[in-house]
Amino acid sequence: MERKRVVVIGTHWEAQMMATCALESAGYDAITLFDRRNALRAVRDVCPDLVLLDMGLPKLKAWQIARSIRRDARTRNVPIIGIVPDGERSDFPVGPGNGLIDVLSMTYDNRSLIRKVRKVLRDTEEGSHN
Repeated sequence: MERKRVVVIGTHWEAQMMATCALESAGYDAITLFDRRNALRAVRDVCPDLVLLDMGLPKLKAWQIARSIRRDARTRNVPIIGIVPDGERSDFPVGPGNGLIDVLSMTYDNRSLIRKVRKVLRDTEEGSHN
């Protein structure tokens, strides 16, 4: 069975490397992107099963990336989990209108990350068979 691909987009090198290691340990292929300007092109090229997007980027840039992923026919169905700054969860509503399928606090632990990724990928898979 082919491993699921997860793209991690952000600017916090250490946090992204920790997420990448946790994802790879859990059996996922993790691709880390630091260049937010080329994120959409990279997401198109990689064709991931999931995107983890650091919403702590300047807000406008993070929302632009999410909306761009949603507008592109090749990436519109890729689920996006927003990694949000602590205490700002309510500033990042989940739903089809803004592109985020779920959010995770910036101070997540590896178990929470993997649990959320598995749930989103399972729900997405189940939803595509209906």
